[in-house]
Amino acid sequence: MSRGQPPSSGFSLVEVLVTSVILGLVAALGADSMLNLTRRERANTVTTELTGWLDQVSRDASRFNAQAGGALCTVTINTGDIAPGGELARIEPAACAPQNTLALPDLYSNNPRANITANPAQFVFTPRGTLATTTNATLPNGQVLITITVNNERPLRCIRLVGLIGVLEVGRNNQAATSSCTEWGRV
Repeated sequence: MSRGQPPSSGFSLVEVLVTSVILGLVAALGADSMLNLTRRERANTVTTELTGWLDQVSRDASRFNAQAGGALCTVTINTGDIAPGGELARIEPAACAPQNTLALPDLYSNNPRANITANPAQFVFTPRGTLATTTNATLPNGQVLITITVNNERPLRCIRLVGLIGVLEVGRNNQAATSSCTEWGRV
């Protein structure tokens, strides 16, 4: 430093630009991670609500079947895009279960919609606690398969009810919004 010049204070333009670029990259990575986490939690919320409802309804339907002399309880899963508060599923007759309808929970933000597919979309709980189609046709692959995404974006969540023994399983695929679930676990 020469005697005639005052000492420089602050940052150079290059230092400010490099710092800005680094902070921008960190913010972009953090925002992407937060969006992934938010989508995953929304899909998990819908899956958990529907799984819990189906589990409870299957037990209530078995009790109703025994008391009503073998009457069948029909479950209908509404498919397509469903807005928060919209009917996700119902069981008929209403006496089959105390909570005979299930509404899509509020997913908090920008009106996200759940996209639901079900094969078959309507099935019955038999008096023995097993599953069957409403037409007495064979269940596809011996199961009811329900898939769930939020706003048609990944991750994919699945619920599988195995017809012969009525086992309820939950699956996931964090890499895709279509195709099929790759990891399964019993409830």
